[in-house]
This record gives sequence, C-alpha cells and structure tokens, in this order.
Amino acid sequence: MKRWALPLVFLAACTGSAANHERLGDTAYGQGEYAAALDEYRAAGRNEADARLWAKLGAAALKAGEYREAAQAYQRLASADPSRVTEAARGLERVARAADQADVGLALEESVEDLRRLAPERVSPRYTIALVKSGRLDPAQTVGIGPNALAAAGDASAVDQMLLQFGTALQSTTACADAADIFQAVLRRSREGMLRLRASTGLGTCGVQLGLEALLMQKPEIALQWFGRVVATDSLSEPGRRALIGIGDARIAQGDLLGATIAFQDAMKPGASDSIATMASTRLAQLGARAATADSQ
Repeated sequence: MKRWALPLVFLAACTGSAANHERLGDTAYGQGEYAAALDEYRAAGRNEADARLWAKLGAAALKAGEYREAAQAYQRLASADPSRVTEAARGLERVARAADQADVGLALEESVEDLRRLAPERVSPRYTIALVKSGRLDPAQTVGIGPNALAAAGDASAVDQMLLQFGTALQSTTACADAADIFQAVLRRSREGMLRLRASTGLGTCGVQLGLEALLMQKPEIALQWFGRVVATDSLSEPGRRALIGIGDARIAQGDLLGATIAFQDAMKPGASDSIATMASTRLAQLGARAATADSQ
C-alpha cells in the first residue's frame, strides 16, 4: 500500500492543478481578461486536453487575437469530439472573419483551409477573395473557388486576380487549353502591369506547349493557331520567339518554305545568342541546304 501512496498523491495533485487552471481560466474569461484566460487554459491542457477544453481555448485565443492558435484549437475540438463539428466550424468562421478584418493572412489561410475540410459549404466567397488578393491561396486550391466567389468580388481588380489564379490552377492540372483562354481574358480585361505580365507568361507557356503537341500529332493548322496566339501577345518574349520557331516548323509541314524562312528569321532577334537563336539559325541552315539540293536536281 505504501508503495503506491506517493504516485497516487502526485497524480491527484496534477489533476487538481489542471482543474484549478481551468477554473481560473473560466473566471478570467468571465471578467473579460482573455489573455489571462488563454494562459490558464494552456496550462490546463499542457499534458492532454479534451474537447471541452479545446472549445474554451479556442474562444479565449480568438478573443485575445491569437487567431492561428484559435484555428488550431477548433480543429482539435472537431477531432476530439465529432459530435461537435458544427460548433468547431462556427468557431473557424469567427476566426476567419476576425483574421480577415485584422489582415492576418496566415491565420485567414489556415482557418479557411480547416473550414474547407470540416464544412466546405460554410466557406464565404469573401474569404476566398481575400486570400486571392493576398496571394496566399495555393493555385491548386483555386480550381474549386466556383462562380460564387467571382460573383462576390467587389471590383474588377479582384475578378482579374481571381481569373489569373484560376488560370494558373488549370495550367498546373494540365488543362492548358482552358487556362490559355482565361489568361487571354485577363489580358483583354486588365491594364495592371504585373497581372498582364503573369497572364502573358501563362498564355505563352500554354500556347507553346499546345502548339508543340499539335505538331507531334501532325496537325500544323492547329499548331499555327496556338503559336499565333502567343506571337500576337508578345513576339519578342522567350515564349513568343519559341512560338515563331513553331510557326516555321508548321509552315514546313505545310510545304510553305518561304513562310518558314520568315518565321525563323523573326525568331533570331538582333544580337541574341541564346538557345532559340541557335535553333532558328540551325533551321535556316537546313532550309538553305534543302534549297541548294533542290536547285542541283
């Protein structure tokens, strides 16, 4: 009996200590001393916390402005007691609203991500728009933003940013044809330099890729359409010059050697000595050799 006396007393003391911290936290919270309440709840759950304590810790952290900790607490509330998922989701909604108002991007991102997992129907388009504007939304997540978020955007700039994110997301999932259309829409809509640059780069990358795929499938007419869209956007950029090489290759496939020569010459870019210039020079030399062989015959 005596062998177990000390551990049992020690255990009882620890349990009492946790309960005391929780009671102190309740008192502080009731008095509006949220930072003090949060400290007490942290101490109470230092070893292990149950659903009840996670709910209290989340509420205190939210009131104290510790939004990331609040989001984590509500996520743990849902894990600890699945019957309280709706309560946890409401808590995450409050965290997202507060983080958005306080412009705390990381807390907004984490709370919205947790809310998507628990109750995606509760994710407000407003929070998605805020994440897009802050640049914190992973492009892959943007595929699921849906038309509601676009419809809720309050200004043209927000719509343009969301369209760009959506195009980037589609590009990352290999839906380059759809992405190219969206990038082109951004270029038509926006006059903002950075947005136009990113949209132009996206259109160039997708257009060249799709044009090359069309050439591999022996469809030069389709290849010319894709390469032409890239060149029309910016013929001097790297994707634009690579598209000119593609146009030359497509012209050769059609038997238009003069058209191919012009395209390769346009891709040279005066003073350029990069891989595209080398590619264009090699193709021009091959065309010259081909023409010389034809003349000799």
